[in-house]
This record gives sequence, C-alpha cells and structure tokens, in this order.
Amino acid sequence: MTVTVDAKRCIGCGMCAYAAPEVFRIAGSISTVIAQPEGENLKVRDAANGCPVNAIRVER
Repeated sequence: MTVTVDAKRCIGCGMCAYAAPEVFRIAGSISTVIAQPEGENLKVRDAANGCPVNAIRVER
C-alpha cells in the first residue's frame, strides 16, 4: 500500500493524523506522510475516505 497526500488540495484539518498518527502528521498547514503502512491498513483507508477534500490517495 502506498499513501500520498496532494498538498495543493489538503486543508490541514488533521482528521488523517488523528485516524492514523503512525502514517500522517500535520506539518505547517498540510498533512504529510511520515511512514508508509505495511500491508493493508484500515485506519489509512478510513482516513482517505474521510478526507473532506479528497487529498489522500491510497494505491496498492
């Protein structure tokens, strides 16, 4: 699983960092990926699905 955040879309709401703090962190005013998850991580998928501006992309 590969996770990316589109910095141009991100509004820095922090929902992803709250849902999966081992993967996301707010840096400045946007979310960043601090570590790629190993295997299938449902918290990361929840974070991507819950992103209000669809800035998180999860690929296999």
